[in-house]
Amino acid sequence: MKRYFILPSFIFLMLVSYSLNAQIVMPAFAFSDLEGKTFTNADLDMDKPIFVMMFDPYCEHCEAQASNIAEQAEKFEHVQFVFVTLEPEVSAITTFRDKHFGDTNIDQLYFLMDTDVAFESYFGYTDDSVNIYLYHPDRKKPKYFGEEQTAEVLLKYL
Repeated sequence: MKRYFILPSFIFLMLVSYSLNAQIVMPAFAFSDLEGKTFTNADLDMDKPIFVMMFDPYCEHCEAQASNIAEQAEKFEHVQFVFVTLEPEVSAITTFRDKHFGDTNIDQLYFLMDTDVAFESYFGYTDDSVNIYLYHPDRKKPKYFGEEQTAEVLLKYL
């Protein structure tokens, strides 16, 4: 009788473990850049940490997060930034980008549009006001934040 209980339990634990591991590895994604070209996770530098944030150019929390990063941009030279939005107007996105990052020296700064409304299917659903995912170069997600963070906090995990 014990064998019949152990096998299903083992299978269940394996599935749970697989599910949890699948959630902590950067998903394969595809969004549009501001010129309408497809941008995927394969376009990122595999040797640098990655900051991914779902943002709205009119969101005060997103504005605060962008300001926190831009004010200390020199500390983030080793980080790739991927900002993803549902906003369909390129001018709103470029206004946000230029306002916060126009004077910075961040080389790998990507602003992408989620034209297929697929962000949740890639990264998961949350009710949080801000969705920030931080990944090490090995593509494992060390941290998720549901609200804006100071540069010092972000740098601890990048």
